[in-house]
Amino acid sequence: MGRILTVAGRLSDTPYRIRKIERNVYSAEELCYSLAQCADFMDEEIMDPALADWLSECCGMHELARLLRAQLRGRHTPKEFVGTILRECACLPAGESAKVLTRMEEGREMESITKDLSRAQNLAGKGLMRQAQNTYTELLNRLPDMERGTRAQIWKEKGLHYADSFLFERAADCFRMAWELSPVPEHAFWYVASLYMYMDGDSYRSFLEEHPEFYESAYQVEQRAARAESRFKSGSESRQLRRLRQLRRENHEDAFSSRLGHTLKGMQEDYRQRVTASI
Repeated sequence: MGRILTVAGRLSDTPYRIRKIERNVYSAEELCYSLAQCADFMDEEIMDPALADWLSECCGMHELARLLRAQLRGRHTPKEFVGTILRECACLPAGESAKVLTRMEEGREMESITKDLSRAQNLAGKGLMRQAQNTYTELLNRLPDMERGTRAQIWKEKGLHYADSFLFERAADCFRMAWELSPVPEHAFWYVASLYMYMDGDSYRSFLEEHPEFYESAYQVEQRAARAESRFKSGSESRQLRRLRQLRRENHEDAFSSRLGHTLKGMQEDYRQRVTASI
C-alpha cells in the first residue's frame, strides 16, 4: 500500500519515532494524525528537540522547526507545542485541532488526579484519615461528572477508609455512591457489608426486602461473616475472652485481674506494632 501524498512539507525517508506511543511517522501528516489519535497520552516527552530537527532536515519545514525551537527555549507547555504543530501543518479538518488540545488538557488533569489519588491512599495507609478524606473530597470536586468510573473508585476508597475506622454508616453512604455510578458486584458487596455491620437485624432484612437486587451480595456478605465468626471462636482471642468470663463468674478476682492485665498488655503491644508498621 503506497503512502499518502503530503500537503505539509515532504515525505521523509527517515522516520521520527514518537516514543510515548512507540510509533514511527514519515511525514507531518502522519505526525499530526498520530498526535490526534493519542492526545490523551501526550506530555512533556513530545517536546523533543529531535522532533524540531527532523521536521526541518527531513520534512523541509524550517519555519515550524524554528517556532518549536523557540518554544523549547521558553517555558511553554506540551499543549502549546502540539498546538503550534497542528496550526502550522494544517492537516486536520476544521475544528479538530481544538478538540485534540482539549483532550490533551483533560489527559493532564486525569494524570494529576491519578497522582493525588495515590497520595490519598498513602495518607490513609499511614493512618492520616482526615487528610486522606479531605484529599478524596477535593478530587471529587475537581473531577468532571462524566468521569463516572474514576468517581466511583474514589467513593469506594473513601468508604473503605471509613470502614477501617468502624464508621460503617458513613462507609455505606460512600459505597452506595460508588454503586450508583458504577453498579458492579464489588461496589454492591461493600455497600451491603457496611449495612450489615451497622443496621439492626430488622432494618437490614427490611432493606433487602425492598432491594432484591442486592440478594446475591447479601448472601456473600453473610457467608463471609459466618466464616469470620467461626475463625474467631476457634482463635486465641476468643479463648482468652471465654477464660476471663469464667474467672469472673467464679469470683476469682485476683486471677481475673492478672489475666485481664496480661491480655490488655498483649493488645497494646499488638496495636503499637501495627501502628509502627504503617508509618
